[in-house]
Amino acid sequence: MVPWCSGLAYVPVKDEIAGSNPVGTAGREFESAGVQFLRNESGPCWWSPAPRRSRLRESCLMDRLVRTRPRIVRDGDVSLFFTPGFYVDPYAAYNKIRAEPVRWVPELAAWVLTGHAEVAAALVDPRISRGSGPREGDLLTRVLSRMMLFTDPPDHTRLRALANRAFTPRRVEALRPRIAAVVGELLGGVEEGVWDLVEGLAYPLPVIVISEILSLPDRDRASFKRWSDDVIAFAASDDPNVREAALHSVGELAEYLGDLLGGLRARPDASFMSGLVQAEEEGSRLTGEELLAMAILILMNGHETTTYAIGNGMLALLRHPDQLRRLQRHASLTPPAVEEILRFDGSVQMRGVKARDDLSLGSAHIAAGDQIWLAIGATGRDPREFPKPDTFDVTRSPNRHLQFGRGPHFCIGAALARVEIELALGGVLARFRSIELGTRQIEWHEIPVFRGPKSVPLVVRHATVHAAKDRRLAEGR
Repeated sequence: MVPWCSGLAYVPVKDEIAGSNPVGTAGREFESAGVQFLRNESGPCWWSPAPRRSRLRESCLMDRLVRTRPRIVRDGDVSLFFTPGFYVDPYAAYNKIRAEPVRWVPELAAWVLTGHAEVAAALVDPRISRGSGPREGDLLTRVLSRMMLFTDPPDHTRLRALANRAFTPRRVEALRPRIAAVVGELLGGVEEGVWDLVEGLAYPLPVIVISEILSLPDRDRASFKRWSDDVIAFAASDDPNVREAALHSVGELAEYLGDLLGGLRARPDASFMSGLVQAEEEGSRLTGEELLAMAILILMNGHETTTYAIGNGMLALLRHPDQLRRLQRHASLTPPAVEEILRFDGSVQMRGVKARDDLSLGSAHIAAGDQIWLAIGATGRDPREFPKPDTFDVTRSPNRHLQFGRGPHFCIGAALARVEIELALGGVLARFRSIELGTRQIEWHEIPVFRGPKSVPLVVRHATVHAAKDRRLAEGR
């Protein structure tokens, strides 16, 4: 299967000259730029930057690229994307190609879109595909291909309608007091001194909230997370050992979820998963495998991205002390501050998609089958959309960032993520009178599509009086 971050995939190139040169003139030009070709028994070749971690399990296609040969774009001999330096500061790479908001990048064998207007247009364009949709095969293949994230209409339309029926604004708002209470519990035992924000708050908070959304008992959370992690790891790997572990875990998940769903059918509650079960029984035909895929997707997208956003947000505030002080003095600025954090250094950086049909974006002509990277992170720094885009301003308005997407694939958990980030950061600022970064160097996760720190060690001092603030926090205000 194509990995879930499917931008790292090959583009098919048909033979230009029959016989001894299967690559042709364009291929020699690509090879001179450091691009290698992989032969396939069927004749045509897939080209991609080797030795990158591109993984492809599809056979070569016979399609000819319908555009003219792409201009070779390089920054000397240095790769711009997915290097250690990129993960530390992706915005430097984005800025180097920002002048051309839709640009062919040979090192990725893909188009990279960095402009806000162009990415916003691509997000709602029906000619751009998120995945191949439901496929048959073993349980692992069936579940991954049924994730809402990787489907197009009409499959996506049906899944989204069912999810919307369960994930209502009323359900999200009803969670606010509980989320505030969890924040208070996690912060309650923090002593003065060095404390890791990620380990102590940003990681456990969304895990607890999502577990409760999925109606998981406390005793089962660790097992469910381990099983889901195995499945998610396979989505970005072609290691046979990883696949074997994922296949075993998805079987465990299916068995566990079958028992859980049976209980929810007999005793419905107010949770999201119970809502999905009821939607299934009310006639919309959500299958057990689709429910399993939905649960894994919720854990994957609702956990990692929120954890990273909380970490990114605290780092942004500490690196802009004037904005930190402003927020400490005026807690009412927390909601717009969350939007600015998402714009300035969002946890979602890239989305890999594919052109279903030929299309034009700006002056670029993109062929059917071409891979496309939507650089969501770059759009937040687009000066055409945001005045002074490199300035962090917690009062910025309007703030039409694209962290949650747009159109049919707009993140269904956006409201929940906003509440979690708001209450987490608000809780930290209310609890501690002094907050300083406890390290000079932050280590970042090296994930192409997400951005987040591995840890955020803080040196904290308790506020002199915070009892009243704690009460307000517990009440979700």
